[in-house]
Amino acid sequence: VMKSIYKTKKIKLLRIIPSLDPSFGGPSFATIESSIILSQKGVKVDIITCDSTNKSFKKLKDIRIINFGPNYLGNYRLNFKIYNWLKKNRDKYDIFIVHGLWTYLSLIARLLIKNKYFIFTHGQLDPFFSKNFLKVIKKKLYWFFFEKSNLLQSKKVLVTSKKEIKFLKNTFVNTDGIKFKKIQYGIVKENFNKKKILSKFYKKFKYLKNKNFYLFLGRYHEKKGCDILIECINNLKNEFNDVILMCGPLENSNYLENLYKLIKKYNLEKKVILSDAIYGDLKWGAISQSKAMLLASHGENFGVALVESLSLGKPVITTNKVGISDDIIKYKAGIISNDDVASFTRNFKKFINYSKNKNKNMSINAIKCFNSNFDLKSNHNSLFNLLNNELN
Repeated sequence: VMKSIYKTKKIKLLRIIPSLDPSFGGPSFATIESSIILSQKGVKVDIITCDSTNKSFKKLKDIRIINFGPNYLGNYRLNFKIYNWLKKNRDKYDIFIVHGLWTYLSLIARLLIKNKYFIFTHGQLDPFFSKNFLKVIKKKLYWFFFEKSNLLQSKKVLVTSKKEIKFLKNTFVNTDGIKFKKIQYGIVKENFNKKKILSKFYKKFKYLKNKNFYLFLGRYHEKKGCDILIECINNLKNEFNDVILMCGPLENSNYLENLYKLIKKYNLEKKVILSDAIYGDLKWGAISQSKAMLLASHGENFGVALVESLSLGKPVITTNKVGISDDIIKYKAGIISNDDVASFTRNFKKFINYSKNKNKNMSINAIKCFNSNFDLKSNHNSLFNLLNNELN
């Protein structure tokens, strides 16, 4: 009763994230998207990062972004400027969200803002990472001495699906005692000029004019199962007459080099195109013209590219190692496979043989799935509700 009489307090939120660089992946994009919606709902949002001080990946109205680079110890993001600034400014904020693990940022949260912060793990405890023995040993030691305490001292660890909680309880470290909270995660549906985005897209990808193609958007990393997509097309041989466009940051990794070798080995240069990362109009142009989004992932807590695809009524073909796969099944918005070549080939073949009517129904279901689960503009913004309930 009291809450309905008195105006709720305006929340001041500080988000702490290693980087807002789009090449950082889904977390940077989703952080920006949800911050825009929170701001529209009256939350004062500031974001601090370890990006270089002269970087500006996104200018946001009413949202302040403070970059504190450079940082030290590689991906650990050691940065004493952040520690000093947070110590001086922590009392200006009501609540904090730390994004990601295995960095200095979650440690300083525990040291300076104990019991006032939430943590998003962003898939960094995925069971998939247990395959790298040396990294697992290093992470288990860090978990024992630091990281588990960082999570235990948080208000809650935020997850994006019930399936992610299951993943986290069966991962390579002991998560006993950690409090998990599922919140709505998603994007704001993009409004764009279709003629403009298609002009930009086909200017870059002239080869795809008048061709049917499938799309992969993400990092070229073994976790993403890009090699499964190439092996799948090779298995289908002449049954697949379309193209797969794969777009991601072209970092000089051994995995990326192996992808090029696979394409050459199977003579698939005309069927599989590896491109650099695409953003903004180019990205939306690619999604809008694609037949479906492909993600043969070995481990994904969410999958922003899948949700972007659903928002435009494009079906998705992905694996049961993706946190939102149950939602896709429930709404019949795509096909879910195992994360292996045989299963993905079988399911992809099923999709390419669907009738036009079946494809149309799946496209309608994709939009329903997005509207019901992943549209941040909906009134069921559970992150806003969570913050509001904590403080009012």
